[in-house]
Amino acid sequence: MKYALVTGSTRGIGAAIATELENQGYTVIRNGRMEHPEIKNYIKADVSTKEGVEKLVTEIMKLTEKVECLVLNAGATCRKKFEDITYEEWQEVMDVNLNMPFLIAQKLYRQMAEDGSIVFISSALSLHPHATSIPYGVSKAGVNMLAKCLAREYADKRVRVNAVCPGFVDTEWQKEKPEWLREKIASKTVLNRFATPQEIAQMCVSVCENTFVNGAVISVDGGYNIAN
Repeated sequence: MKYALVTGSTRGIGAAIATELENQGYTVIRNGRMEHPEIKNYIKADVSTKEGVEKLVTEIMKLTEKVECLVLNAGATCRKKFEDITYEEWQEVMDVNLNMPFLIAQKLYRQMAEDGSIVFISSALSLHPHATSIPYGVSKAGVNMLAKCLAREYADKRVRVNAVCPGFVDTEWQKEKPEWLREKIASKTVLNRFATPQEIAQMCVSVCENTFVNGAVISVDGGYNIAN
């Protein structure tokens, strides 16, 4: 039996990744902050905090001795103007997107199965500056470097570590935007549309399964910022 853990996996990209991994035969442990009694193999833990990470790791160890696939998907953003961002808001985004994923990967080091895979869900905004969410882009850029560094740290266990960088995806984060703004964003991609969560999930699972992809930062953005 192969186990996979996907953080932030009750909706959106995370839920799609979890479903795709299940379709590939993994026993998936899902995670979120709210109660979800209907979800099998679910751990309620707020992975924006050290206490939540400790709880997550403790509960995982009760379920399995080894994790073959770890997908660090939980994320947060802050869309305030640069001069209005407080230190606490900056710190929160850094904790959710970068600091706590580092801590999870560190604490599960011994539990990661040899020849396993870790995938960080980064963002196209880690590669293209975007003034409406500076802390988000900076934190995700850190995720890209973290993936490369951990590829070396995990080398002795032959655990591959990569970052997948989605562009704009048709999730709740994007559906709440006004239609004129959605059209403007879509026009910046060659495909002139948003990705589906399933398209990002397919790439994520492909990276998990490919035994020669390591230390890579992979864009899945529909040709963002190269449209005419």
